[in-house]
Amino acid sequence: MTTAQQLGSLIKSARDIMRKDKGLNGDLDRLPQLTWILFLKFLDDMEVRHEQEAELSGKHYRPAIAAPYRWRDWAANAQG
Repeated sequence: MTTAQQLGSLIKSARDIMRKDKGLNGDLDRLPQLTWILFLKFLDDMEVRHEQEAELSGKHYRPAIAAPYRWRDWAANAQG
């Protein structure tokens, strides 16, 4: 499976899960939330990379979003 196909499959899965939520009425509710979730995941991945680079260079890094509000603190699967 290509990266584009993997991303498409992941988004389809998320949309299917969100369709089951009684508090969301249609794509007008789901699309902004899905966009925000994807943004938070991207930001957290970028923050991890910046933290690692700072650690390697002996610098201090202050993340844009503090724990427990980061993706890895509330959304990441603890079992990998």
